[in-house]
Amino acid sequence: MKYLSSFWVLLIAFQLNAQEIKVNSGKYSDYYHIQYELTSGNYSVNSEYGFNKGGQFEVFVPKEHFPISAPSCNKNIIIRMPYSNYEKRKRALYNELLLLKTITVTLELNPYVKVLNKNPLQVELEYCNVFFRHRAGDYFDQL
Repeated sequence: MKYLSSFWVLLIAFQLNAQEIKVNSGKYSDYYHIQYELTSGNYSVNSEYGFNKGGQFEVFVPKEHFPISAPSCNKNIIIRMPYSNYEKRKRALYNELLLLKTITVTLELNPYVKVLNKNPLQVELEYCNVFFRHRAGDYFDQL
């Protein structure tokens, strides 16, 4: 019975995982995006790194609170905002995150996502990094 209940938990987790991920075709490969709710008390902004040129900043999420498995990661998933010339939307998001409220963000799992199975979709992270979704040089908060 113990093994059967473990099997069901894994099956439900994989199905939930697949439902949350949007696969977008790119020029060279597929891109994997999720909308993720950063829950108050379950994330922190990297204050040592701060808000840098090009709108770069980092958010730490304990791996047990992140919906995608990351077996090589020991402690936190690092959500990074990539560099670009557009900083206005990034600054607004950063300031909102500093308030440590619950907020939904859009993330890109590439390039550190490993596809375990395409149907049903099962993925895991090879490293501890994901990125805020970027499109046309700016943060893009949609799937």
